[in-house]
Amino acid sequence: MNLQEYYGDLRAKRAELERKYPSGEVFVTSLFHRERNSTAGAVCSATLYNAARVITDGTHREATKEEIDLFLQHQQDQLRRNTAAEQATRKQFIVVLDKDNLPATLTPPPPAQAQPATGKPQPVGAK
Repeated sequence: MNLQEYYGDLRAKRAELERKYPSGEVFVTSLFHRERNSTAGAVCSATLYNAARVITDGTHREATKEEIDLFLQHQQDQLRRNTAAEQATRKQFIVVLDKDNLPATLTPPPPAQAQPATGKPQPVGAK
């Protein structure tokens, strides 16, 4: 196959995918390909151009409705797990204590007293 034929097939496949998938998102499933060492059955979403390219190259095919549903369900499960794990690491707790019932270790220190203008430090409690 020469380059003109290849890119002609690529444009034709893209035009076909544009009619089938007006949203621009195509789900493709990988095929076993010994030369490229690809794993069969992996589903992914692709743009129209990339989907046309991998289908034309023979490494993928359009995914079936069942494969798409399983892929989307798996993505939702992964999102839920990742979100729950991230939220668990970010949990914060706020403790509200009544000022009158504070333990002695949590009692705030008395407010600092103003120093007289003499420039000499005064002992605390002196007037």
